Amino acid sequence: MSRDQIFRICDNLIDQLTVLKGFIQLDKLDNKIDYSIVILNEVDNLERIVTELVNQLTDDDNEL
Repeated sequence: MSRDQIFRICDNLIDQLTVLKGFIQLDKLDNKIDYSIVILNEVDNLERIVTELVNQLTDDDNEL
């Protein structure tokens, strides 16, 4: 895995975490709106990105 690929994936993770943090903060501020579906979607996105990273790293290990 190249350095650029790692940076791209990490940058994507940071973006997703920022979005997730924002929705959690909104949920704390405004109890009238239920953000749980959006939060669950963001957690799914994070899971997908982490899985992609693990798969890439595993593939790289297998090539050695």
